Amino acid sequence: MADLLTGFRTIFSGDYPALLWAGLKLTLSVSLCALLVSVVFGTVLGVLRVFRVTLLGPLANAYVEVVRGIPLIVLLSVVYYGLPALGLTLAGFPAAVMALGLYSAAYTSEIVRGGLSSVPQGQREAARSLGLSSVQALRYVVLPQAWRVALPALGNEFVSLILGSSLASAVTLQELFAQGKYITSATYRQFEVYAVLAVVYFLLTFTMTRLIRLLERRLSRGERLPERRVI
Repeated sequence: MADLLTGFRTIFSGDYPALLWAGLKLTLSVSLCALLVSVVFGTVLGVLRVFRVTLLGPLANAYVEVVRGIPLIVLLSVVYYGLPALGLTLAGFPAAVMALGLYSAAYTSEIVRGGLSSVPQGQREAARSLGLSSVQALRYVVLPQAWRVALPALGNEFVSLILGSSLASAVTLQELFAQGKYITSATYRQFEVYAVLAVVYFLLTFTMTRLIRLLERRLSRGERLPERRVI
C-alpha cells in the first residue's frame, strides 16, 4: 500500500499533472472537432439514405457499410500514413479529426436515419401544403423533430468518440492516453498511471452523459402541453 501511495504521489508531482492536463485538453479538442464532422457528414448521409436520392443514396449506403466494417485504428493509419502516397499529407491533429469524424459519421447516419423515420409523413405533407419547399420542410420541420428523437443516441456516440480518441496516439498525437504512456515510461508506474487515466476517462464520459440527459429532459419538458384545469 505504501508503494502505491508513493506511485500516485510521483504521478501528481513535477511536470506530470501539466502533461495530463495538456493531454486532456487535446482529447476534448479532437473529440469536439470530430463530433462536428460526424454530425454534419452523418446528417447528409442519413438524409440521402432515407430519401433515396438517385445515385447518391446507394453511394451513401455503400459508404456506411464499408466504414462500419473497418477498425478505427486501420482508418487512422490509412488517413495518416496512406494518404501521403496520394500526395496528401496531414498532421496528427487534422488526421485524427478526419479519421474519427468519418468513422463516426457512418454510425451517426444510422442514428439520423432512425430519427427521420420516426417523423410522421403527415408532417412533411403539412409543411409542403403551407408552401415550403422540400428542402425547407426538411430543414425547419423534419430535422428538428428527428434531432430531438436522436439526441440520446448522439450523446452515446459522442462518448464513443471520446473513448476512441485514445487511439489517436497511433498518429503521433499527444492526447491523454499518449501522455499516460509517456509518464509510464518515465516512472515505471504502470498501474498507478493507467488507474488515473481510467478515472479521468470515466469522469469525462460520466459528465458528458449527465449533461446530455439534462438537455434531453429540458427538451422533453418543452414538448409537454399545459394541463387543463377542470372547473
